[in-house]
Amino acid sequence: MSFLHNNDSKWSRRAMLKLSACASVGTTSLLNTMMSLRQVSAAVESTADDNDFKALVCVFLYGGNDASNMLIPMDPTQYDLYTQWRSVLALPSESLLTLDAYNDDGRELGMHPSMPGISSLFAEEKAAVIQNVGTLYAPATLSDYRNRSSAIPPHLFSHNDQQVLWQTNVAGDVAFEQTGWGGRIADLLNSSYNQDNVSMHISLDGANFFQTGETILPFRVGAGGNEQYYLGNGGKATDEERYAVFRRLLERQHANLMEQTFADLSNRAIRDSDKISNALEGTAEYPEIPNSRLGQQLRTVAKLIEARAALGMRRQIYFCATGGFDTHGPQLDSHAGLLGGVDAALTGFYRALEAQGTQSGVTTFTASDFGRTFDSNGRGSDHGWGSHHVVIGDDVVGKNLYGEYPDLAIDNNPLDTGRGRWLPTTSVDQYGATMAKWFGVPESQLNDVFPNLHRFSNRDLGFMKSV
Repeated sequence: MSFLHNNDSKWSRRAMLKLSACASVGTTSLLNTMMSLRQVSAAVESTADDNDFKALVCVFLYGGNDASNMLIPMDPTQYDLYTQWRSVLALPSESLLTLDAYNDDGRELGMHPSMPGISSLFAEEKAAVIQNVGTLYAPATLSDYRNRSSAIPPHLFSHNDQQVLWQTNVAGDVAFEQTGWGGRIADLLNSSYNQDNVSMHISLDGANFFQTGETILPFRVGAGGNEQYYLGNGGKATDEERYAVFRRLLERQHANLMEQTFADLSNRAIRDSDKISNALEGTAEYPEIPNSRLGQQLRTVAKLIEARAALGMRRQIYFCATGGFDTHGPQLDSHAGLLGGVDAALTGFYRALEAQGTQSGVTTFTASDFGRTFDSNGRGSDHGWGSHHVVIGDDVVGKNLYGEYPDLAIDNNPLDTGRGRWLPTTSVDQYGATMAKWFGVPESQLNDVFPNLHRFSNRDLGFMKSV
């Protein structure tokens, strides 16, 4: 699935060209980088032993998930406002899954009836909900939004731009603009935690900005497992013979820098492919994970985590994704199916990790372009801004709600930028930094990964257990 859903954004086309250039020239770009995170990495001292293992698993919901129907107020006053705002999108109160958790203002919230697995993990204290998260450059008010102050990102409500911004957290800083926050984490930590076997980054959904780093590039694996190089079937040579000739060509020394870079990257990709294929042999099948496309991606992640020792990995970052969340049209049934699929895949993945005994070392989190309008367009919902997200794992301080759920007052609402497009009260930087700190990024280096974090007073949202 493509991660670009709209071709109208010039900014995103430029960003896409930068991503392509970074992916194609790889090592060449290191010669010109303005900020060497390799040097930062050399300064990181790992205190972990060989049994220390952690993984971050990003599950991106492309299209903009309508999280306002994922997390719903239960108290009568707010629920009544919910039904007024949402009209044809309102879910019956008796169908909601009570979370038995309260906001700071004492309001109880419920979850969509298609999410029984995640609501059960929440009750088991293995999952938490982070409320009203979105792209911000600094804390912002409604006045900032109306005046387009420097705290407000450009191109709001655009799929392309907000997908890129969610994955990069960049505010026009040249030193960061070609990298994602997952990529910057890997640049910082890879040499301290991993052998030089395969990339710390493995993508199950193709190219993405989240994993693009200066020194560490993602390795792409098919949703159902590793995909071998295929060199065609013309002529009399066997596949093995053509493969051997191709390898010999790549191993030649080239005078041209671009040719040598291509050969080096191709050789690295082939070596990684071989190592991963060998490591996956004999891993479990994990039948508790469904056979949906997202389920297949997460099953492969579970297998790779099982094979972590063979791969020499003590830190791994995975990218998975599913789409269909751009629900402008008839939404109730389609969105229920989408959330049900995510629920089954995430719950099955957690149970697979339990079977492995790795559930305390793996944190899975959701991300999406943006939330959606709280009011309905009469059939579905339109592009919004702030949204709610789920974090799962044994090191999550679960059965808790973090951040601020918007008050649903219809008039004079301080977070309503129009039609219930909520002004975020928690930034992506804060959300990501909380997990990055757990993952091993030193407090002193968080600003190197999250360039806007220094503008927010609360750098740690508290939903991860202390290191």
